[in-house]
Amino acid sequence: MATTFGTGLPNATDLTLQCCDHCHQVNYPPRAVCGNCLAGSLRWQRVDNTGIVLSVTQLHYSLEPEYAEHLPWTVASIKLDCGPVVLVHLQPDIVSGATVKLKLVQDQAANRMLVATADDSESEKSASTWLETVNFKEIPA
Repeated sequence: MATTFGTGLPNATDLTLQCCDHCHQVNYPPRAVCGNCLAGSLRWQRVDNTGIVLSVTQLHYSLEPEYAEHLPWTVASIKLDCGPVVLVHLQPDIVSGATVKLKLVQDQAANRMLVATADDSESEKSASTWLETVNFKEIPA
């Protein structure tokens, strides 16, 4: 049985994160008060889905059978152009320093999560193939 988990991402088709009404800081992960000014007026807002890969690592073990069959599994930290750093599943062969775009996907257990793919039109086909191979369904924008 697949594990379900929460990422705190709202049920939206675009990348939507909390933005502070007071200082305009984009916040992630979701929180009760702004991480910059501690104001309590945070609003969900569509944000730019591009960023830079800060670090990359590969997982060589998983307790989840759906992931274990695709090891090693690449994850990365991404500095979004709108501010926060997020953890994502990373398309293979992308390295630190690369520009990426984030997509919202669902796994077989309907968990919503972020993946990062190359930010060029030539890589779009390989990104689609990778998502299909790992059984992630892109949430259309």
